[in-house]
Amino acid sequence: MKLTPKAIVDIINAYKIDLIPITDLAKRYNVTRQAVYKALKLHGVDTSSASNGKITVSCTCCGEPIIKHRCNIRKRKYIFCDKECYYAYIEGMQQGEYNQNKQGQRIARVIVSQYFDLKPGHIIHHEDRNNKNNHPSNLKVFANQGDHIRYHRWDKDGIVINPIWDGSQLA
Repeated sequence: MKLTPKAIVDIINAYKIDLIPITDLAKRYNVTRQAVYKALKLHGVDTSSASNGKITVSCTCCGEPIIKHRCNIRKRKYIFCDKECYYAYIEGMQQGEYNQNKQGQRIARVIVSQYFDLKPGHIIHHEDRNNKNNHPSNLKVFANQGDHIRYHRWDKDGIVINPIWDGSQLA
């Protein structure tokens, strides 16, 4: 099958912008990897192994240019140059300081279990991020840690993850 000019433009954009691997592009357009490689090469796209698949991107936190492997950027929303930038970004995104207190977490489980049948995998979330504030209106229960993480991350993008129990509904 021969690639159409529109398909070639789509392949170039998918390879350069969406960082889709050549093998996936070949499957998508029902051609060989070599056909995709030749189309990219013909239009001046660098696919050489001299770059070892590395591209220059900017850090989400500080904006400094960094060189990362394509596979380490693919499907990532935020990219950081080091752990300090990652922790600075997390600190800046939190409205309040997270106060971890294991005893407060245990107490929260006891309080929630009075209203809701807790299972071992359920996660208790303190809405104000203070584990010492165990008032039922401050507590939510998520089915698993994945839902809890998605609640924190996706809330900023407008995607709603609903808890399986919400203490603020008791009033």
